Amino acid sequence: MRKRLFQIISITIGIGLIIKLSGDILRLLKAGDKVKLAEKRVWMLEKEKKDLLEKRQYYQTPEFIEEEARNKLNMARPGETIVILPPNLEEILGKQKQNSFPPLPNWKKWWKLFF
Repeated sequence: MRKRLFQIISITIGIGLIIKLSGDILRLLKAGDKVKLAEKRVWMLEKEKKDLLEKRQYYQTPEFIEEEARNKLNMARPGETIVILPPNLEEILGKQKQNSFPPLPNWKKWWKLFF
């Protein structure tokens, strides 16, 4: 009887330890995943920082400043003239886009769709 009681207590303690250790192992694995996620986020932020520094350097170049002055502020160098074309230039000139193919009848469109 004593031997049987000792076996039951040993098995119960063993099962409890297995459950406890399994939980600890699972927690460690989740912590490892969090570390990998944090490392990936750090890598992405470093890449974004690098890209932003490159953009900042480009935005400080004289070429960019001149381009922005010409395109957005409509400025020009001395001796140059600015020509602003209307957005509907083709309509004003009377040009229309011409389709090289005549429109297909509906029955041919259906035929192509199914066959």
